[in-house]
Amino acid sequence: MNKNIAIFLLSFIGIIVVIDTALSQFLTIGSEQKIVTIIYCIGFILCSIKFPGILKVKYVTIPLYAMILQTIYSLFLV
Repeated sequence: MNKNIAIFLLSFIGIIVVIDTALSQFLTIGSEQKIVTIIYCIGFILCSIKFPGILKVKYVTIPLYAMILQTIYSLFLV
């Protein structure tokens, strides 16, 4: 797999997961798609092993940080 394709897929799926979780968590619209989150996490781990420089791309790390913040929010504040 090409590094640019991996960056595009991880950023696109990451943004979709963050928006889906935010809508489900904050506005109670729809249901959270946990299988997409699991696929994103597995894909992120595999791509970060294959392409070590992918962690320096902000389009990949910003959705990851947003998911971490949503997890912290759901664990401690809800």
